[in-house]
Amino acid sequence: MKRSAVIGLVCVAAALGFVTVGNAETCLSPFVKRLDRPEKFLYVYCVDADAKDNDFLAVVDVARGSDSYGKITYQLDLGTKGNETHHFGFTDDRTHIWGMTLFANRVFIIDVASDPAKPKVVKILEEPGAGAGFASPHTPYALPGRMMLSFLSAKDGGLPAGLAVFRNDGTMIEKLALPEDTPYGYDVAIKPDINRMVTSSFTYFNNYKNPLAKMDFKKFGNDLLVWDFRKRTVLAKLKTGGAPLECRWSLTKGTNHGFTNCALDNSLWVWEGTEDGKYSARKLCDTGKLPADLRQSPDDRYLFVSCFASDEIQQWDVSDLKNPKLHSTLKPGIQPNMMHVTGDGKRMYITNSLLSTMDRSEDFWVKLARITPEGMKLDETFHVDLTRFKTGPARGHDMLLN
Repeated sequence: MKRSAVIGLVCVAAALGFVTVGNAETCLSPFVKRLDRPEKFLYVYCVDADAKDNDFLAVVDVARGSDSYGKITYQLDLGTKGNETHHFGFTDDRTHIWGMTLFANRVFIIDVASDPAKPKVVKILEEPGAGAGFASPHTPYALPGRMMLSFLSAKDGGLPAGLAVFRNDGTMIEKLALPEDTPYGYDVAIKPDINRMVTSSFTYFNNYKNPLAKMDFKKFGNDLLVWDFRKRTVLAKLKTGGAPLECRWSLTKGTNHGFTNCALDNSLWVWEGTEDGKYSARKLCDTGKLPADLRQSPDDRYLFVSCFASDEIQQWDVSDLKNPKLHSTLKPGIQPNMMHVTGDGKRMYITNSLLSTMDRSEDFWVKLARITPEGMKLDETFHVDLTRFKTGPARGHDMLLN
């Protein structure tokens, strides 16, 4: 059999859930190749804070023992400003990053394999969702040889949101429309071993482009959708608290539940499936104010939630879904937001910008927490200051390790 045919069969098998995927380097798509070594580079997706200079990707040296450990060693200029660079994600082979933008309707495809220390932009997709009638690309989610993108808006900046699938070269090949009565979109997550996908809901461009005080909080979604992943059909519509954001399936093989953080409800919710194929959602616990990001420990025991408005990160023990317990709390600084937990579950990198329309501080940074059996501990020796660039401060949002 030809090599191309073998690769194709492997990709199909993976998509159907017949191939066991690697343990979580939380919270990447299960189809992404995992690191087989400690991280060397931390990529930080940055917005120029005053939108007067170009946005960029910062490379931080995180190789232990390196002379430049904890320092920014390279900046990849993205060539344009005002993009509102936000989430980004690896392709399945981990050779490229797809960088989303919430204001510019632009996707940057970045090569991180040729020279991981000095990534380069190899393609820019202008209005990638236009062919499907979508805008505001938010979540890039790797499939075998493909990227699934969630879009927060219709082409005119309103509703409905939706999803689309692209080849890794940027060619759109499939549109996934949301049901008419659940038009809000946000995140997406897939659990291949049980053939399920979940999507969540936020708000749309014409609303989130406004300063926080002028956003209409009645125009946010409060639904989770459970999908048959292979058939691309919705199996269940679940009501939650306001603005369910991140979708995190349980990492244990064969389980049929997952978690989301409801930003406008200050809570964590769990969705659960039964053997007869029915799904329900319930509040798991109350959190600090405005839970903005949600991460997992690789052993599936803990959830980490960043509480943007109460300046804390909470670590919840969810080993007993009927009795979740707050295990530890960390105060890393003002408005903690995005987190990235390493594959060994021992370290967590943290940034503190949510949206340029929502940030309430101009002190932007990347920090590191050590995750110990007793809980989270801030590493006082690691502090990346994002305010001292030649162009002024930058808002660091999403992160990836390489």
